[in-house]
Amino acid sequence: MISKEVISKTQKKLIKINMLVVFGFLILLCIFTYIYFGYTNDNNINKEMHGELNSVVNQLEKLDSRYGLLYGLDREGIKLQNPKDMVYIYMDDNLLNRNENPYFGEDEPNFKNDENGIYTYSTKEGYEIRACIYTYKNCKIKILREISSEISSRRQLLFTMIKAVIIFCVLTYFIAIYLTRNALKPIEITWNNQAKFIQDASHELRTPITIVSSKLEGLLKHPNNTINDEVESIAEAMNETRRLKKMINDLLTLTKEDYVDVIQKEEVDLEFLVKDLCDDFFDIAMIQNKTLKVSSNLKHKNILSDKNKLRQLFVIFLDNAFKYTEEEDYIKVSLNEKGEKIIVKIEDNGLGIKKEEIPHLFDRFFRSENVRNKDIDGSGIGLSIAKVICDSLKYKLEVDSEYGKWTEFKISIPIDVD
Repeated sequence: MISKEVISKTQKKLIKINMLVVFGFLILLCIFTYIYFGYTNDNNINKEMHGELNSVVNQLEKLDSRYGLLYGLDREGIKLQNPKDMVYIYMDDNLLNRNENPYFGEDEPNFKNDENGIYTYSTKEGYEIRACIYTYKNCKIKILREISSEISSRRQLLFTMIKAVIIFCVLTYFIAIYLTRNALKPIEITWNNQAKFIQDASHELRTPITIVSSKLEGLLKHPNNTINDEVESIAEAMNETRRLKKMINDLLTLTKEDYVDVIQKEEVDLEFLVKDLCDDFFDIAMIQNKTLKVSSNLKHKNILSDKNKLRQLFVIFLDNAFKYTEEEDYIKVSLNEKGEKIIVKIEDNGLGIKKEEIPHLFDRFFRSENVRNKDIDGSGIGLSIAKVICDSLKYKLEVDSEYGKWTEFKISIPIDVD
């Protein structure tokens, strides 16, 4: 079986990788969100302050043309669009206009920069002030806005994102554990199946090798015996050698079907293929005193498939049908159409299969107890090869049986060619 330590180490590595990927993505997302939010917020504030500045400048122009700047400011003052804004107007460093605000009281704001532009200041009381400075004729206009709430919102967003990253990392950890386990489960099953396959193959190969080895040792113990004296031992050794060769060929076939999924499709006359194949089994049926029947009700006889794999598939089922039936039993092969598919059935009234054994029927080296007890020759690989062939050709394979009465294999083949 696969080492639990290997699975554990692989799982930990995958969890770390997943965590790093998710954490990195979240950090990048947070950085982008924070920068985008800050840029958008600052841009909106700047646009509003530029709008406020344009409004103030328009009012100054009207006051200047109507009353004169000093008299106009004193008479009508400046009206602001946004009550949160503050305006300071200086002429030759003398303050001409100011509006009431809770941020500076009677004091004038101390600006570090007096050039035209937009600046951000922090007051000694802890307020954050955005200033827009502009020169109109010989007047210096300073539009101020307290933006502590916006900066606080930005900080709150940062803290919220940090909390969200922590929560998502914790959730990701548990999700990564769940997904990693599910991802590794097929690998573990495949690895364990491979180990089981090697164990089963070793067990099946060991028996014929042991028999051949014991027969050869028997020949060495009696060097003076003639071939006639040891004919039974030689025949049994040859029989086991043939069995061993067939088993090795089946294993090679199964391995090729598993790992070399090469399909060579061509137009195949299915009815002709089945009838031609059954012609070879009619003589066997006559010798074994069994009945082989073939029937076809096909309108569409041609399909697109791999002819060699298809022939191999039918040979496996026919060979099994003859192997597990007795004298005077019957084997039926029928071809019928159902919708867009051809249904091929191989039926017999032989030994049958127990219901609890059907799910394991296509497992490698699986042989039912009643078959083993009857000492019927076989390795339990044939049906595994049939299942792999059906999977590679994308055919649906079904089996039904009643123990001691009958067995039916059904293959559903799509009609690809008219």
